[in-house]
Amino acid sequence: MYFHFENKNKSYQLMHLNRLTADPHMHGHFEIVILYDGIIKCVADDAEVTLHPKDLFISFPNQIHYYMCQTELVDARVIIITPDACPEYKDLFKRYIPEIPILKDALGNPNICNTIETMYQYRKDESEYTEPLLRGATLILLSELFRNLKMISKEKINVDLAKDIIHYCYENYDNDISLQSIADTLHISRYYISHLFSKRLHISFSDYINSLRVKRACELLKHGEMTITEIAYAVGYNSTRTFNRCFLNIRGMTPKEYRQIKKKA
Repeated sequence: MYFHFENKNKSYQLMHLNRLTADPHMHGHFEIVILYDGIIKCVADDAEVTLHPKDLFISFPNQIHYYMCQTELVDARVIIITPDACPEYKDLFKRYIPEIPILKDALGNPNICNTIETMYQYRKDESEYTEPLLRGATLILLSELFRNLKMISKEKINVDLAKDIIHYCYENYDNDISLQSIADTLHISRYYISHLFSKRLHISFSDYINSLRVKRACELLKHGEMTITEIAYAVGYNSTRTFNRCFLNIRGMTPKEYRQIKKKA
């Protein structure tokens, strides 16, 4: 399982997707999924919900979230927006999260349904009035959601620490990284870090680091001319034996087999 922190440059992203296979991730935007067909399991931090047609899911800024499609194809709209677009709710985003991040039968609410249709109707319009229109629609959509979702207070320090820990791992996985090195750098308990991975991310620290390393190794195996030994050291392993074992555990094949398959593709 691969967790990462995303830097999003756009204020608005509106997509129409038939597959949601996002790796667990977090970013500074809020993300909304509206399901029209299919079934999707959605996770935001410790909350796990199942979306059916007409349901809506929302994750707040810096919540770790991901999706698992329960049907081969889905019909979903995904809206990703910066909180800066709606400063009226800045304090709410900062201090609260939904207790349960799902609104059942959201499309049965005409205000929500019509607002989403309006947003998608104008998403490719390059008029100078498009962004103000999207901002107004965003406020209507959020107002309807917040009227119908129960909010609970969050501990900001935990959110920030989770973000810092994940970002540190992503930036340093190719070095000699350990729970103790993170604890020393971020001045927090190694036991807190271990607890974060096991209880919130549902993965051990070592498995997470291996997933980052193997993901990068796959990129190098596909697109580079480095030897397998060179790649092993480049992504943070101290021996090819350990690299081969971890790669096999995660990918179900050796690095050599993976490279051969990708070269034939």
